[in-house]
Amino acid sequence: MKKLFLILILTAAFTFTLSAQAHISTQSHQAQITAIKSLPVKSGNELTYFTAGDDGFLIKWSDNNEGEHYQISDVGIKLIAVSPNSNYVAVYESDGGSVNKVSVWDWRTLTRKFYKKYTDSITSLEFSAKGTYLIVGTASVDGAEFYNTSNWSKINKIRANTSIVNYIHTSDTEKTAVFYSPAGSLAYYNMQTGQLKEKFTVIQGLSQVVLYNSNIFLAGVRDNTIYVLNAYKGTTVTSIKASNPIILSSYKDSNLYYLEYDGKNNYDLKMLENLDGQKVSNPRLVKSFRGPRGNAAINTGIKNYTEILLGSKTGSVYKIDTDPSLSTTNMTEITENTYSKIYDMCKAPSDFYFLTDKAIFNSSYDSGIVNKLVSTAGQTNIINYDESNVILWSEATRQKVQMINLNTKATTDLFTPTGNIQSLKLGSIGEKNYLIEIESNSIINLYDFTNKTFKQVYAGTGVQDAVLCDNGNVYIAKSSASNPQVPLICVNPDTYETVPLSLTGNVSFGLSTDGHIVYGIVLQSNDNVQTTYVYSFNTATSKATMLLKFNEEDAEAFTYIYGTILYTNIGKNKLYCYNISTKKNFSYNRSASIPKSVAQNGNRVVILNNNGSISWCNSSSATLQADWYLTTDEQWYEF
Repeated sequence: MKKLFLILILTAAFTFTLSAQAHISTQSHQAQITAIKSLPVKSGNELTYFTAGDDGFLIKWSDNNEGEHYQISDVGIKLIAVSPNSNYVAVYESDGGSVNKVSVWDWRTLTRKFYKKYTDSITSLEFSAKGTYLIVGTASVDGAEFYNTSNWSKINKIRANTSIVNYIHTSDTEKTAVFYSPAGSLAYYNMQTGQLKEKFTVIQGLSQVVLYNSNIFLAGVRDNTIYVLNAYKGTTVTSIKASNPIILSSYKDSNLYYLEYDGKNNYDLKMLENLDGQKVSNPRLVKSFRGPRGNAAINTGIKNYTEILLGSKTGSVYKIDTDPSLSTTNMTEITENTYSKIYDMCKAPSDFYFLTDKAIFNSSYDSGIVNKLVSTAGQTNIINYDESNVILWSEATRQKVQMINLNTKATTDLFTPTGNIQSLKLGSIGEKNYLIEIESNSIINLYDFTNKTFKQVYAGTGVQDAVLCDNGNVYIAKSSASNPQVPLICVNPDTYETVPLSLTGNVSFGLSTDGHIVYGIVLQSNDNVQTTYVYSFNTATSKATMLLKFNEEDAEAFTYIYGTILYTNIGKNKLYCYNISTKKNFSYNRSASIPKSVAQNGNRVVILNNNGSISWCNSSSATLQADWYLTTDEQWYEF
């Protein structure tokens, strides 16, 4: 039975075939917009765009300014490319550090067609003109890699290392590929023979690079200056001083459009006109706008025919046009933040508590009524203590940990952390309750509610998570790179005795417990293979058992135990429900956003999604009952 169960999970987790649907709304991204790409326009079709953001969402915008929202990553999306037939979207996902991935998605079915993890960052991403190849530029000596889109196999098209390139373009026939390197070269390759055709030494360090005017001109930005080069000769045509410029034009344009920003709230749309393919004009002001400023300023944009779509640092999308105007107008925002993000939730006496940045609410699927219980001070996490009290805290901050009585509205300060709180969980030994607190990946403290004492019980590096069990011991998930060199240890909080436990892996995290059994996630990886397991550890027998397996690395997975039901989001795109008693399992189809956490009360299950929405389920059925968003006027909106 266990072997069959494992095979079922492997199949479900790895195919990434989802029956979820994108949610259509005018809601903005919840983080900085990082990239915008227009879709190829077919005769009679509307102009459409994809935006991508650090919130991991792709949004496909239509002419009526509504967006199809779908989250494909739990880290930021830095680059996107759209295939010429508009069926595939390639994305570069990165956390700005060790996580660097390229994946390709079929937007029609919301399925992942290709995936590769890289050790180096990705500098460019593009489909060839006919869509035959996906070309990935890497920050390595190997440079660009080619993948055949018919079967996503890697193919050697260029018989040389391109080095680091941040711009890739192929001719319409796919016979020639051109690469710009920030080291200061513009290279043309014959894609049929793989041989270098021509290479020019050009301006170094250009960003926002684009070919335009039938590939005659190449433009880019360096040090608040726009450079225009003759792409056939490698010579500099002109250099134009510009304030915070954003290049908007694409290879389809004959003139170069760009946006200037003065650092306040003033934006100028300007244009360099092509003069017979040999020279360009001085900057010509098309029109001026008042727009967002500071941390909300415009940071990316693209021109598609006469439309221009702009993205901001806060996730808002603006649309303007290229019609000349003498008057200064306001930018038109097409997004609208109509939802309040739910940051955390927990079981309540009869339903559930939901925490926003302003208040605690309780509600249930059956009533659909939102009850505001108490205003808060912006905390991000909530723990149910008893029938009247909840505990509030904020992840990655030193904000006070507080208890709030929901009947009297009284607030009690429990303790103030000395470092940033990483994790806080409630545990008990007999009749006594404790908080297990982790600070800065290194310190574990216990807060005793009975004696109101706070003491350190463990200090070490690479600490990920901890739970308190009925035997009085603290079980700590950690990196095996630190001593003792195992991913799970047991600490006696009275004697401080530390015991390494028999669990194999590089790092463990995502712990939960029923008091006797510890459940968690462990990564096992080497240079060639990365595997993620869900395990159980019996505290009485000190035996670990692997329950589920995912043949990729998932460093954000969690576990949640309710009675005999174990939940996990291993694989990132679904929530799995496993009955420990019957060994039966199923998975919930996800919503438009990736599952972040789960809570259960009776047979009712609620999933908190990464974008702050919730999904209602039942513990005995895989059917997703509803997706709810809390509106800014504190009502539920259902998809």
